[in-house]
Amino acid sequence: MDPDNGRRPFSPLLHLVLPEMALGVVITLRAPWLAKLVASFSLIAWVVYTLVSTDTGKAVDNYAVGSAVLGNTLFNTILFLCFTDPITELRHLRTPEPALSERSFLARFWNALCLVRNNRLIGWNAQVPNVPPATTSKALFFRRRVLQLLSSAFLVDLTESFVYPYRHFYDDPPPPGLAGYVLRSGTTFVWLVMTYAILKMFYNIASILAVALYLSEPQDWPDTFGSWKDAYTLRRLWGRTWHQNLRRHFHAWGARAIRVLGIPRGTFLSSQVQLHTAFAVSAPLHSCGDLMLGVHHFGRSLPFFAANAVAIAVEDVCTRVFGAALGGGPRTRTRRAWRVVGYVWVAAFMSVAGPPYVQWHFESGVVAEPVLPVSPLQRFVFPFL
Repeated sequence: MDPDNGRRPFSPLLHLVLPEMALGVVITLRAPWLAKLVASFSLIAWVVYTLVSTDTGKAVDNYAVGSAVLGNTLFNTILFLCFTDPITELRHLRTPEPALSERSFLARFWNALCLVRNNRLIGWNAQVPNVPPATTSKALFFRRRVLQLLSSAFLVDLTESFVYPYRHFYDDPPPPGLAGYVLRSGTTFVWLVMTYAILKMFYNIASILAVALYLSEPQDWPDTFGSWKDAYTLRRLWGRTWHQNLRRHFHAWGARAIRVLGIPRGTFLSSQVQLHTAFAVSAPLHSCGDLMLGVHHFGRSLPFFAANAVAIAVEDVCTRVFGAALGGGPRTRTRRAWRVVGYVWVAAFMSVAGPPYVQWHFESGVVAEPVLPVSPLQRFVFPFL
């Protein structure tokens, strides 16, 4: 055990690969419901035990592994063992017959692992909505990905060149009044851009390697983020612009909620139930990262996601009331004006809800050191300015 915090060292093989392989086996075997129930409880218990008893050695890795990997494994267990039968209900659109259920154990097992790792279910009949279009041309794919990698790496370097030399702006209380609001909003914006750029940079690296090594095709790697032009409401920010890596869980839980409650699909009430169900899933999923940081951190991610759910509900009411002006008006100029209002609204909300969420990342040590080992800007550009 780690003498500093009483936790065992995190083992990628034991704590990360093993539960996903076990989940793949259970999916492949299509075990009876009682066996799947036992397997589900066992896998969830193992994930929770890993969250509270292991340590990667770095706070940022604890949070990333807890929320992005182990939290996903926990909810994947519920999705694939309780909510659906992937072997019979899901199929890859480019895979010819026979059906997956009629294939060999190894073929079913491989597809089960692909499902577990394919967060947006790209290429499957259950692909999440609003995924950006992908290209089938390798030449175009590599050209776009290399350019995106360079631009995202530049953004990472630029934002890290502010965040770490001036992290006292994040650690110290802001000055009172308007100056403090502007400072905290600005530093939060820089942090959000840094997070966006880091996620995009790693995704670009993974996609380039996967296609270059013939592990997958270009169409398996659409852009991880949508267009920022779509982010003129909070609902569209989360549903279209931000990454969709958790969307399959939100859809499954939301569909189950309205079915259990007997709410007709397509109604305003259905939309609201699915909205709040999505954030009710997102909050504990991210809180898995909190838990791996330490039990005393558990739940610190919750307020941010709860605030977004409430804000989107208010936004939806306003959109219904002023629907014609917001999107259905006859004049393009009117629609553009309302979109500008929408962008201002999204920015204003994030300037209020974002800073507490960002601040605790610094307090907990999640934001501790730059991702880039060397800063080209600080080494070769800034000294000559």
